[in-house]
Amino acid sequence: MEISDHESNMQVLKDVSSNFISTFCGDMFSFALGLMLLRATGMSLSFGLSMIIMPIVTLIGLVPIGNVVDTYPHERILIISLVVRIVALSVYAATVGRFTGVGKLIPTIGFLIINYASVNLSNSGYLASVHELVNDAHIQKLNSLSQSSASFASTFSPIVAAGLYALVGFNLFIIFQLMAHLIALGILLTMNLHYVHPNQVSKAPQESQWAKFKLGLDYLMTQAFLRYLICIALFLNFIFAVINVGLPYIVVEHLHLGNVTLGILNSADALGMLIGNLIISVSPELRHLAKILTITMIIIGTGLMGVGTLLMVAFDKLMVQLVGSLMLFSVGMSLAFMNTPFGIYMQKTVPTELMGRVSSTEMSLNMMSISLGTVFYSFIFQLIPNGSVFIVSGIILVAVTGLTMPSFMHIQMPTSDQDPKRADLQHR
Repeated sequence: MEISDHESNMQVLKDVSSNFISTFCGDMFSFALGLMLLRATGMSLSFGLSMIIMPIVTLIGLVPIGNVVDTYPHERILIISLVVRIVALSVYAATVGRFTGVGKLIPTIGFLIINYASVNLSNSGYLASVHELVNDAHIQKLNSLSQSSASFASTFSPIVAAGLYALVGFNLFIIFQLMAHLIALGILLTMNLHYVHPNQVSKAPQESQWAKFKLGLDYLMTQAFLRYLICIALFLNFIFAVINVGLPYIVVEHLHLGNVTLGILNSADALGMLIGNLIISVSPELRHLAKILTITMIIIGTGLMGVGTLLMVAFDKLMVQLVGSLMLFSVGMSLAFMNTPFGIYMQKTVPTELMGRVSSTEMSLNMMSISLGTVFYSFIFQLIPNGSVFIVSGIILVAVTGLTMPSFMHIQMPTSDQDPKRADLQHR
């Protein structure tokens, strides 16, 4: 059954609403959780606990999650994973108050493990279900508006959370998060997933988990441009840690320009991503994929060089706020034109029955690259606490783009009227 434009538009509206509510309340809860643990334990680890647990859970779940998503109906997977999060949060709410001090880490770590495993399952299941939610002509709109809602929520949720936490404490944030999960579940139950190619259990029931998962890896090995995109995403996530690590360290600790300056710069980056995704949502169908990615990566690299130069020569707070915001706004907008088309390309080219394994591989690799980048730049900024690290990182990014992208410049985005199962499963 073909999905109509009207139904696709309704599915987009529901998805964007659910994504905004979940991201906004989820980010507020994470912020409040960090504050609660910091007050209870006095450990700086409180805000970094997620960054330690998330990559470990992602790596452990890489093979089974990909196989589960490609074996069972996606709607059932999304519902079950959301119910698991609701139950886990309810149990956490009932038990965390019985622990004091450092002991609060015990229920928190258990909750985060279950939560992130469920989130990974949901994310892979969602990516694999896009063709069941909307027709191909609406994939670009779905991706861009969902990213826009997430960017908007991430921009303002910490501000709201900081103000509310002082007034209401941590327990109310648990209620907010439970309500968000319940609303998201209600919206999910009203959405209609069309199974064009019904999921079936593998024809070889005795096949090992690894053998099943290897089918996804075999597919990736036959797709040169998709492999290149994933490698570029890994490299970009690694490089982009220079902003996540270096910006707070230099602006607050080294130049002493204050938290307000840091907040303005971070908001400019998030606002750029928001505007970029809104532009994509109203743009004609993207076609010249390789050219778009080349331009955006050059802009990102140039932006990093500009931020580094600014932090080295300008010590005036207002100049850093104004000029730095413009530069990071351009970086954020470029990231939108990098991330969203990449997601669209995957959804239009990867066969639905392999999407779970391919997407879980891509997400796991990205998570590891972010963690490695964070560790690497944390070490580098301890040795070189100035903007030169930004400049060198930007130069490397531009150089890698110039050396690798020309061979792929002919690649275009598949059109919406092509068969979503166009790829040949040579190893199936």
